[in-house]
Amino acid sequence: MHDGIEMERLGIPTASIITHVFLNTAKAMTRMMGVPDYEFVVAEHPLSSLTDEECRSRAESIADEVEQILLGSNTGPTE
Repeated sequence: MHDGIEMERLGIPTASIITHVFLNTAKAMTRMMGVPDYEFVVAEHPLSSLTDEECRSRAESIADEVEQILLGSNTGPTE
C-alpha cells in the first residue's frame, strides 16, 4: 500500500492489491498516509499457496477492478 501511494504521488498510476485479511490494515494505512480515498483491489486470501491455475483464475477475477483503477473509473475498494 505504501509503495503504491508513493508511486501515485510521483505520477505513476498504480493498482495496489491486498487480500481481504488485510483490509482494515490497508484502510488504516491510507488514512495514515493522508489519502483515505486511495483505491485498491481486495482479493481473496490466501495467494501464496495457490497453484498456477488457481493464481491465474484469481488474477482474472480481479482484472476488471485493476483496469478500472488504472483508468480512473473505480468506485473504491470492495469488501
